[in-house]
Amino acid sequence: MDSDRFKAFEAKLSALQHKMERGLADRAAALRAMADRLENGDEAARREIKTESHKLRGVAGTYGHQNLTDMAGEVEQRASMSPPATVGRMARELADLADATSANSQPPKAEAQEVKVPPAPPTGMSARQRTISERPKVTTSEGTALRVLAMDDDPVTQRLLKLTLREVGGFDADIVDSAAKALELLEQKTYDVVVSDAMMPDMNGKEFCAAARTRGYRLPIIILSAASPSELGWVDGVQGSATWMRKPFKPTQLVHDIAKVVEDQG
Repeated sequence: MDSDRFKAFEAKLSALQHKMERGLADRAAALRAMADRLENGDEAARREIKTESHKLRGVAGTYGHQNLTDMAGEVEQRASMSPPATVGRMARELADLADATSANSQPPKAEAQEVKVPPAPPTGMSARQRTISERPKVTTSEGTALRVLAMDDDPVTQRLLKLTLREVGGFDADIVDSAAKALELLEQKTYDVVVSDAMMPDMNGKEFCAAARTRGYRLPIIILSAASPSELGWVDGVQGSATWMRKPFKPTQLVHDIAKVVEDQG
C-alpha cells in the first residue's frame, strides 16, 4: 500500500474508531435499562445483558480498549448465574466505563484526513478499475484475488472489515450482517474462506460452522472474537471445524493470517 493510500486508510480507521467510541453511550444506556428490568424480576434481561456484554467486548476489543474488553467479558461470564442484584451492579459499572470511554473519545485530527487527490486514470480505464488495479493483491495459486465472505452484526465492525479485507488485503470480499445471509451467499457464490463473528443475532459462530459443514461446505472458516471458546462456554470448542483468531487485530496482520489459513488448508 503506497504512502497516500496508507494515510487515507489510517484516516478512515481513525474515523471509524471515533464513531465506535461515541456510540458506546447508547450501549451504556441499554445496559442500565436491562439492569433495571432484571432487578425488577424480568429474568429475560439476563440473556440480553450477556449478549450486549459480548457485543461490547467484541467492539471494544477490536480497537484495543482492554479495560472495557475485560470488564465486558466478566459481566458476560457472570450474567447467567449471579444474583440479579450482582448482575445489575456489574452491568451498571460496565455502563459507567463505556460512558467514560465515550466521553474521552477525540475526533480524528483534521490533518490526518487530508488525502492526496489521485491522478486521473489512464484513458480507457475508469477510476474504480484503476483503484482496484493498484491494490496489493493476496492471491490464490491460480493468481486470482482471494474470495472472502465475512459476517458481523455490528455496523462499525462491518466497515472495518470492509476496509481491511478490500483495501489492505485486496480481497474480493463480501460482508454481511447475519449467518443466514452468509449461508445464502455460500449457495450462490464460491469463496476461499469465511470470517465469522463468534456471536451473531441468529446463530453463533459454532452453530454457523455446524450448519456450513452439514451443507457440505469444506472451505476454511475463521472465527474472530475477543473471547476464547472456553470463555464463551463452548466446552468442545470448534476443533476441526474452524480456526480461532482473537481481537483486537491489526489490519495487516489479519490479512496475513487469513492468507496463511487458506494456504495451509488448501
